[in-house]
Amino acid sequence: MTNNDRVYYSHNAEIQVRREIIVLTTLTLTLGLGIGAMLALLFAPSSGEKARHNLVQGIEEEWGNDRDTVDPMVKRLEEKFGEMLKNVEERVTHLT
Repeated sequence: MTNNDRVYYSHNAEIQVRREIIVLTTLTLTLGLGIGAMLALLFAPSSGEKARHNLVQGIEEEWGNDRDTVDPMVKRLEEKFGEMLKNVEERVTHLT
């Protein structure tokens, strides 16, 4: 084991802290690589223009597909929430 200034009261607490450190490290590396790639594409010469165009086109297509997929689900959830709210109000009124 490595020397550590922290005192852990259980093995589970120590494992939880290690998992959090791994997640934060992975997130930081992924975010850094993503930002680096975007900056590389942004400042790329004219050869990067085609890559930028393809990236933008792909994002726009995915956004349209995602929106078409999500809109019916959101409407259905709104309807279900409205029905649930109506049922709760009826039950509260019945109880009082």
